[in-house]
Amino acid sequence: MFLRGYRFEHPRTEKSITIRGWSYLWAGLFGAAYVWWIGFGSVWYALLLNVAYGAAFLSIVAVTSFIAAKTQFLVLLVLVPGVILVQGMAMISIIRIGFRRRGWMSSMA
Repeated sequence: MFLRGYRFEHPRTEKSITIRGWSYLWAGLFGAAYVWWIGFGSVWYALLLNVAYGAAFLSIVAVTSFIAAKTQFLVLLVLVPGVILVQGMAMISIIRIGFRRRGWMSSMA
């Protein structure tokens, strides 16, 4: 499965949090703010990744301004969802590591 779902459960309180497909979209769109909202994971590391992805995205957009308009449209049509997806996967990974470090049990949802 490409976008794996995770279920995290606290060993004592049995509180559970589930992360599924839509979580990847929200994590990709909001990045470090999503990591902060979930409450687990290194927000500073997530913010650093946000800046890195943003810089890479802007540099690619700048480079595409030198190519033909149709090609530029196609590149951006693939690039924007791709960046959102890759950033979402990175943010979910940061959250997953944060849950594990705090002793939560994880399983596939």
